[in-house]
Amino acid sequence: MKHELDKLLCEKYPKMMVNRNKDMTETCMCWGFEVGDGWFNIINQLMGNIQHHIDWKRKQRMSALLYNRALKQALKGNKSALIRYYTYSSVPTDGTYKSVEEAIEKAKFRDIPDTIPQVTLDQVKEKFGTLRFYYSGGDDYISGMVAMAESMSGVMCEECGNPAESKGGSWIRTICDPCEELREKAHALRMAEYELSKTVRKVDV
Repeated sequence: MKHELDKLLCEKYPKMMVNRNKDMTETCMCWGFEVGDGWFNIINQLMGNIQHHIDWKRKQRMSALLYNRALKQALKGNKSALIRYYTYSSVPTDGTYKSVEEAIEKAKFRDIPDTIPQVTLDQVKEKFGTLRFYYSGGDDYISGMVAMAESMSGVMCEECGNPAESKGGSWIRTICDPCEELREKAHALRMAEYELSKTVRKVDV
């Protein structure tokens, strides 16, 4: 992946990219995103969805903890905390409940969502023609998102992002026909330059 795109992902998702500049003895992310530019949108969307899911769950957990603490105090006679909760959380007291008193009377303690460990990337690469997204942290929901993203890469050109299919023998790649033609031409040019360099060396000798 181009340096500019790699840098963009590092800047957008710093919590996930803590391993990017570590030594090669610690992480494979030191090599960056080992895929073509065509998969940038898949990776960008996946990382965005992962971080949103983690942040949203943390907000839900914090809200539930604050609410339960305020309700507990209100049931003991101190309503100020619950009033502040309804005020600052933008939850109307005249919607579900007509007053804080009614909220105290009818409300139940909320379930506390589990904390989702922050996802950090260990390696992102191509293998057998599809994306491989290795990471630490997360939950089952994130695991499902990763599986979907990896499967989508199998029908998207790794070079340009257009629809494509996996092809190749000893080295499988998911690449569209135009990009495959360009790749073959570039390979032929490199081979021609190599043969020319051998001829030049013989003449020099």
